[in-house]
Amino acid sequence: MRILILILGLFSSLSALAGISISKAIVHFEAGGQVSEDVEVFNQGDETLYIRIEPSIIKNPGSEQAQRVSYRNPKDAGLLVTPQRMVIAPGARKRVRFVRLDDAAEAKEDRVFRVLIKPEVGKVSSRETAVKVIIAYEVLVLSQPGKIKPDLQHKIDNGKLYLYNAGNTNILIQNVYQCPPGQSFRDEQHQCKELSGKRLYADTRWESELPLKTNVTIHYSIGLDNRELVIDFPRQDQTNKKTAKN
Repeated sequence: MRILILILGLFSSLSALAGISISKAIVHFEAGGQVSEDVEVFNQGDETLYIRIEPSIIKNPGSEQAQRVSYRNPKDAGLLVTPQRMVIAPGARKRVRFVRLDDAAEAKEDRVFRVLIKPEVGKVSSRETAVKVIIAYEVLVLSQPGKIKPDLQHKIDNGKLYLYNAGNTNILIQNVYQCPPGQSFRDEQHQCKELSGKRLYADTRWESELPLKTNVTIHYSIGLDNRELVIDFPRQDQTNKKTAKN
C-alpha cells in the first residue's frame, strides 16, 4: 500500500518528491512454508534518503474493533523486522528482512501485521512556500496458523450477496462477476458486471448489492491457492417458499 504524506513547508518554489518504491507489498507466511522473506526498498530520487521502518500488529483485523498496536518485543508479537532504520543513497537499494517468530503449530488463526516504510523529513527552509510530497509504503504481513481451516460461507438474499469467513485464515476475494444470461466473463465481448474484491479475515463479513439477477462467480485465494466459486441466484419459487416458511 502506498501512502502520500503532504507536508507544507518553506523550502522551495518547486514540489519535491521523495522517490522510494518497494519490491512487494504483501508478505505471506504460509503454514509449513518459509519463515523469513526480504523486501527491497529502492531510492529512485536524486538525494540520500533516511528511512524509518515501523511494524505494528493488527488486533481484530477487518472488524469495527480493529486496532493497530506498535510493539517493542518481536518475540511476543511474532514478527521481527530488521533493520528499523536505514540510509539509502540515490539509485541504490537495501533489503528489509521479515522473520516469523511465533510457533505456527500453536497459532489458532492468522496474525496480521502492517509495516510502515517511510522517509524521514529533516528541517527545511526557504523564502517561498510549496508542498513536499513524501511517499511512504505499508507492507501487509500475514502469518497463517499451522493447520488452516478455510470456510467461506455465502448466501444471496433479497438481491444481496453475503459472505462470511468462518475459517481461521484470511480469504482474498479477488473479484465477483455477474453476467447476463448466455454470457461469461471469459467471452471477449460481454456485458458482465464486476464487483471490487476484498480481503476477508477470520470471523469477518462482507455484503454487497447485486446488479443482476443471475448467478454469481467469485474468484478468491487462500494463500497461493486460487479458487473459483459459482453461486446460483435463487429462483423466484425458492424465494416464495422461503418467505412462506418465515
